[in-house]
Amino acid sequence: MKHEKRHTIIILILLWRFFSELYILFKKPKRVTKKKYLLYAFLLLNAFAYAQQFTNYSTKDGLPSNHIYKIAQDEKGFLWIATDKGLVKYNGNTIKTFTTKDGLATNDVWEVFPTPDGKIWYLSKSSKLGYIENDSVFAFESEQKGEIFNPIFSSQVGNKIFLTSSNTFHVLKDERWKLLMKYRLGDSIAANSFINHPTIASFKTTELLDSVFVQDKNNKTIESYDFKNVLNRIHKRGQITDSLFYWVNDKQYSILNLNTLKLYNRNFKDELALEQSKHVRINIVNNKIQISGNGFVGVLDADFHIKNTYYIPEHLKAHFALIDKTGSIWISTFTDGIYYLPIEKQNIKYCLTGEKVNNIKKVNDKIIANVFNKGFYKLNQSKNEFSPFIDEDEYLFNATYIDELDTEFYMSSRHVKTVKENIIKDVHVQDTVYFMNDKARQLVFYNDYLFGQFSLGINKINPNKFSVEVEYLQSGINELLIFNDKFLVATSSGLKEFKNNVFSSILFNNQEFNQSILSINKVSETEILLNTDGFGSYLTDLEAIKQLPKSEFLIVNNAYIENNTIWLATESGVLKYTKINDEFVFQMLIDKVSGLPSNSVNNVIVNQENLMVVTNNGIAILPINIKQRSQLLDVYIENALFNSQPITASNSVFKYEDNGNLNFKISNINFAETQKNFSFNYKLEPIHKDWTQTTINNLNFNNLQPDSYTLFIETQGFTDQVRFIIKPLWWQKFWFKAVLVLFGIFLVVLISRHFVRRSQFKKHQKIFEDKRLSELQLKALRSQMNPHFVFNSLSAIQYYIGENDFEKSELYLVKFSKLIRQFFELSKENEISLETEVSLLQNYLEIEKLRFKEKLDFTIHVDSDLDTKNTKIPTMLLQPIVENAVNHGIFNKLENGLVTLNFIDIEQRTFKVEIIDDGVGFANTNNRQSDDVKSSNVLHDRLHFLNYSEKWEIDYNAEELNPNSINKGNKSVFIITKKQK
Repeated sequence: MKHEKRHTIIILILLWRFFSELYILFKKPKRVTKKKYLLYAFLLLNAFAYAQQFTNYSTKDGLPSNHIYKIAQDEKGFLWIATDKGLVKYNGNTIKTFTTKDGLATNDVWEVFPTPDGKIWYLSKSSKLGYIENDSVFAFESEQKGEIFNPIFSSQVGNKIFLTSSNTFHVLKDERWKLLMKYRLGDSIAANSFINHPTIASFKTTELLDSVFVQDKNNKTIESYDFKNVLNRIHKRGQITDSLFYWVNDKQYSILNLNTLKLYNRNFKDELALEQSKHVRINIVNNKIQISGNGFVGVLDADFHIKNTYYIPEHLKAHFALIDKTGSIWISTFTDGIYYLPIEKQNIKYCLTGEKVNNIKKVNDKIIANVFNKGFYKLNQSKNEFSPFIDEDEYLFNATYIDELDTEFYMSSRHVKTVKENIIKDVHVQDTVYFMNDKARQLVFYNDYLFGQFSLGINKINPNKFSVEVEYLQSGINELLIFNDKFLVATSSGLKEFKNNVFSSILFNNQEFNQSILSINKVSETEILLNTDGFGSYLTDLEAIKQLPKSEFLIVNNAYIENNTIWLATESGVLKYTKINDEFVFQMLIDKVSGLPSNSVNNVIVNQENLMVVTNNGIAILPINIKQRSQLLDVYIENALFNSQPITASNSVFKYEDNGNLNFKISNINFAETQKNFSFNYKLEPIHKDWTQTTINNLNFNNLQPDSYTLFIETQGFTDQVRFIIKPLWWQKFWFKAVLVLFGIFLVVLISRHFVRRSQFKKHQKIFEDKRLSELQLKALRSQMNPHFVFNSLSAIQYYIGENDFEKSELYLVKFSKLIRQFFELSKENEISLETEVSLLQNYLEIEKLRFKEKLDFTIHVDSDLDTKNTKIPTMLLQPIVENAVNHGIFNKLENGLVTLNFIDIEQRTFKVEIIDDGVGFANTNNRQSDDVKSSNVLHDRLHFLNYSEKWEIDYNAEELNPNSINKGNKSVFIITKKQK
C-alpha cells in the first residue's frame, strides 16, 4: 500500500508538470523546448509500467544498509556496492560485505574504483585508504603521520588512483600515500588539479572563476578557456583516462582532451531535455564513458554526446546508475537500496499493469483484450496502448468476428453485444430466471447458422433473430472450430466432431485421444493444434497425431500461429516453435527472466513486430525477435581448501595426510533474476581424463595420493583452474619406493632360485632313482629269463642222454655251451646290434631243433634295407617270445611245426619284428600248460620299464592267425624305435 500511494502521488505530480509545461509550450514557446515536452510525456505514459520492471535489493536481501553511495563493476563482472555500513561484493547469488572487521578503517565507504589489475580501491574520509585484492583488505596511511584524507575529487587513470581533496593530491608509493601537490589556503582551488600527463602538469583559474589555464611542467600556461558559470557550481572534476579530464555541475559538463587541448562543452538541457540534474558523475565503466545523475544514465559517444539514455523514474529517488556488462541497469538510492532493471525488460512495454487479462484476440481490424471485471479493451495501434472499448463488470467470455455476417460479437456472463459499422448494440440473451447469458460463450458460423457454446452444450442460433432454435447437449465443451467443413469441438474428454446433430469422438490412428483440450488452433489447411490441460500441445491432421517437443505435461491455455511459427501460452511462459524441414522445432522459452510479469500466460498474439503476452498481471509487449541473453559473466573457484588450509598461488604445496580432505566451492557471476540449476563441467587431473557435469557447487575429494593436481572448471566458454601439489612423506618418495621394489625383486629372485634349485635337485634325484630302478628291473628280468632258457636246454640234453644218443647229446651240449658263453658275454650289455640278436636267435633255434629233431623247422628273413650292424635292440628281448612259439606252440602240436622270424625296415631308427608259428594257438596252450605260459608276463614288465627309460619306444602285439582251424598258429609283432638323445 505504501508503494501504491507513492506511485499515485508521482503520477499526479507528473500530470501537473505535464499540463503546466504544455501550457508554457503554447503560450510562451521560448521558455521550453519541444524535447522537454516529449520527455514529460514519456515519463507520464510509462509511469504505470515501471512498477513491474524493477527488482529491488535492500537490507531484507542481505545488504548491510539501504543507503547506497555508488555501484561499480570490476573486470571480471563483480558488482561493488559502496554503503554507509560497509563495501559489498555481489555476484548475483551471494552478498559479501567488507567492514572494519575485515580491515577497513571505516564502514562509511562512499567511492569505489575498480582498476584493470584486479584491485578495488575504496575511498572515504579516513586516515587509511587502500584496496581489496583477492578478498583481502589492504589499508595504507599517509607519509605524513596522522593525516586525514577527504578525497572528494579523486581520479583513476589506468591502475593508478590519485587521492584528490580540495587542496591536496596523493598517490600510493612504497605502501604510503605520497603527497604530490598542495595548494595554500586562499588559493583559488575550484579548478586546481594534479594531472597525470607527459606534458600537462596542472590547471589554474582566476579569482572570478571565469577562466581555466592549462599549465605545463614548468608552470607555463599553454592554453586557456572561458569557464564562466561553470566552476562556481562545480560538483565533480577529475581525470578519467590518460588523455581526458572533466568538470561537471548540475547543468552541464565539460571534457578536455589533454592531447589535443580541445574542450567539449555540453549541457543537460540539450542532451537530455533536463534543466538540471544533481549528483552527476562521469566514470569509465567497462571501457566506456558513462554519465549518471538524478533521473538518468547514459553513455558518451566519440564527441561526448549522451547516447543510449535511460530515464530513471522519479519515484525511485535515484542519484546514481550503472549500465553493466550485459546492458542491465543498476540504480542507487539513499533510502531504498538498489533497483535492478535487466536488459530484457528495457525493451518491454507493460500495459494494464496489475490487471487480470484473460484473453487477447484479433477481432476484425481490432486487437481486443479481455480485462477482468472491466470489459473489453482495444489497442490503440499508434500509441501501442490499450483503452476501454466495451465496459463490462461481469465475467468475460469471448470476442469473435463472424465474417459471413460482418459482425463482431462480445460475450460476457450477462450480455452479448454486437459491433457493426462501429455501432454497438446489446443483444437480449438474459435468462429470465438467473439473468445469465446462457446462449453463447463463443460463436461460430456453420451451414448458415450461428452455433454458440453454452454451459450444457451448443445452441443452434438464428443469425437474424439471435434466437435459439435447437439445443445439443454435450458437457465439458471448451472451444469450437470450423475446419475444412468439419465442426470440431474441444471438450474435457478429447476432440469430438459435431455431425448430423450428433457428437462423436475422433479417433487418431484408431485410438481415442481423451485428454482435456482447452483450445484449438488452425495451423495450416491440413493441420490443427490441440492444446491440453496438463499434457502439452499436439499437431494433427485428424488422422495421425504427434506432440510438440518440450511441451510434455504443460498446461497450454492457447496458442498463436503465424508465418510457420507457433507461440504457446502456457503456465510456464511462452514457448516458441519454428518450422524447419516440415517439422516444428523448439526455439526458446520466454518467461519472467525474459521480462514477463508472470509465467502464467493466458494467451499470446503477434501484432506487427511485437509479441503481446497477456497474464493475470497485465500485458507485456515484447519485440518479436527477442533473443535470450545469458547473464553469466564468469565461473570461478571461490574457495579451495586442503584439510582446512586455503589453496592459493603462494600456498599450494601440502604434505600428504591420511584421509586428506579436499574441498572446492564453485561460484559464478550471474545477475539473471531466476537462476535454475546452474551447471558446469569439471575434471581433476591426473585423476580424471573426461569432463564431469554437475549442478552441485561444492566438490569434495578424499584421500588423494601424493601428486601434482589441477582442477579445471568450464561452462559456456568461461573457465577457471587451481593447481596444487601434495608432497609425499619420506616413505612415499620415489627413491624409497625404488629401493623397496629392488629389494623385493632381489628377495623374490633369491627365494625363487632357492626353490628352483631345490626342485631341480629333487627332479634330478627322482630321474636318477627311476633310471637306476629301471636298470635294476631290466637286469632282474634278464636274470629271470636266462635260467628259464638254461633249464629248458638242460632238460633237452638230459633227454638225449636218457635215450643213449650220445652223439646228439654231445652236439647239443657244444651248441648249448657256445650259446651260453655268447649269452654271458652279452649279458652285461643293455642293448646289442640286430645282427648279434639274429645270430643268438639262430643259435637258439638250432639247439631247439636238435631237441625236437625233425619236428621243428624255422626260417629267418632279414629286410635287405635294414642295417643290422648299426641297428640296436634291447638284449634278449625276442628270445622269450621265440621260446614261447617253440615250447607252447610247436611242442604241443602232433605234426611238424614252423617258426618264422621276419625283420622288416620301417623308417630310420624304427623296424618291425614278426614271430610266427603254426602251432596249436593260445587257447589250447592255456588249457594245457597255463603255468608255463604265465612266464611270458615277464615280457610285459620288461617292456614297461624299457619304455619308461625314455631310450626306447616298443610296441608289442600278439594274435591267433587261424581261430577256426585246428592248427591255429600265433603271430607276435614288435615295432621297435630307438630314441635319439
